[in-house]
Amino acid sequence: MTSLEERISQRLQRLYGNSDVEWLFRQCTSALGDPSPSASAARWSEDDVVLVAYPDQITDQGQSPLATLNRVLSEMSHAFSTVHVLPFFPSSSDEGFAVINHCEVAEEFGDWSHIEAIATNHRVMSDLVLNHVSASHRWFEEFQNGIEPGRRCLLTGSPESDLSAVVRPRTTDLLVPCDTTDGAKYLWCTFGPDQIDVDWEEPEVLLEMLRALDRLLAVGVRWIRLDAVAYVQKRLGSTCVHLEQTHELVRLLRDLLEWRCPDAALITETNVPHIENLSYLRDGQQAHLAYNFTLAPLLTQALISGSSESIAEWLQESERPPEGTTLLNFLASHDGIGLRPVEDLLDSDEIDQLLIATEQANGTWAGYATANGVRPYELNVAPASLLGIDRLLTGHTVMASLKGVPVFYLPAVEGEPNDLERVLSSGQARAINRSRSTFGERSRMTTSSRGIARDELARRMAIRRGLSAFHPDSRQFVLGLPSPLLGIVRGEGPDAITVVANLGFSKISYRPSEPSLDLLTEQRVDHEVSLDPGAVVWLSTTDLKSVRQPGNL
Repeated sequence: MTSLEERISQRLQRLYGNSDVEWLFRQCTSALGDPSPSASAARWSEDDVVLVAYPDQITDQGQSPLATLNRVLSEMSHAFSTVHVLPFFPSSSDEGFAVINHCEVAEEFGDWSHIEAIATNHRVMSDLVLNHVSASHRWFEEFQNGIEPGRRCLLTGSPESDLSAVVRPRTTDLLVPCDTTDGAKYLWCTFGPDQIDVDWEEPEVLLEMLRALDRLLAVGVRWIRLDAVAYVQKRLGSTCVHLEQTHELVRLLRDLLEWRCPDAALITETNVPHIENLSYLRDGQQAHLAYNFTLAPLLTQALISGSSESIAEWLQESERPPEGTTLLNFLASHDGIGLRPVEDLLDSDEIDQLLIATEQANGTWAGYATANGVRPYELNVAPASLLGIDRLLTGHTVMASLKGVPVFYLPAVEGEPNDLERVLSSGQARAINRSRSTFGERSRMTTSSRGIARDELARRMAIRRGLSAFHPDSRQFVLGLPSPLLGIVRGEGPDAITVVANLGFSKISYRPSEPSLDLLTEQRVDHEVSLDPGAVVWLSTTDLKSVRQPGNL
């Protein structure tokens, strides 16, 4: 065995010590398929900008949604290198996250050839939904009828157990009764009755996920997002979040991914405070990237309040991910704006300010259950409705200026407002920011304020992709500028860029330390620059001719 294979076997022993580990190792490698050679390319660079979209986000008559998405991506390829296609598997609810079959593409979206076509010109990220399966998954019927392997693969609990310490992002019943041929049982449902938790102590669960991983890798997917990974392992008497068995499982999945496809990357998605989020990066053996859930609510609060104090302090003092890992920065996503990550960073008045602004924008907010009652969990509102088109562009530009890989949600890029009709028809609060449109509707908004803002954002990202200062690993230094200014220096030496944003609501001046060029406007700044509300500048002392421009990409 190689050292990597020995490490895999050791991790299997820790997690599945009651099984024949040699047999299980062979089953794992068989489920994963043949290893792919390494291209020895860097996992990320300044060229990486991610776009997130549902498979049917934009549709066109007579064409499969995934083919239409590929057309949209081709139009925006100068701005975005990577696409996260949200779950395209057959599912029963939760916009794809209640998966019925991890190894198929839902017929209404297209087929595997469409995913492969997208991967030809873009890096593709896909979800591996680890915590649960749909109540329509074959395992549920097998569980009800005492048939293998489903009988062993779903997690059960007892209503007599003390489950008061369990932390969940939902307020629905944790245990859901189910009639089986063996009598009444209670299924563990962290996220709701249609999403039944799987039992990761059962080796077949691991093997099923590895078969799905092999299918994704075979069509060119290279970034694997572990959805809701924090909750996958359970232990009575604990919070059932971030257990050591969970971390060991992530280490195992990373090692197996490296064995199968050395160039692939593992991404963890944990909507929790920053210090907990980094627990999946800190040892350098788990995820390659993690979502930066703290940034979105902090940046939203800054844009609403017109104050840069809280975000500047956090950027200056927060723990950085270790070498060889990085963060995925985002302002908007298909879910709400999570508030758990800022519970210790924003005071109650600042949290209330976010809740009130959301309600005034015709949005709502959701809570989560704790031992002390329900606390705010996330804001459910379209960012364009909450912030307005202009300040959304400001937020996106600031987010893309920070250390890490920038991630953009397609409806936010398009400036889509609240979809209240979708909320009414679905009964789901999150549907407010999950709008759909047609290719024709998208084309007709080119000259509108939304279209102009979208094209300006794409132009800025095209410029960003040519600047080494914005490499995810490059230096980041926070300037001590007075609020509402936010100042950051990215990179070092002659290639460094000073980012200055006016997050306030009045015009304000900034005086650079030396003559500079604003790369966004191509305007020279000799003494001072007057920044309108929401304005952002990227100041460089490098001559413009040496800077790669969008037309030369």
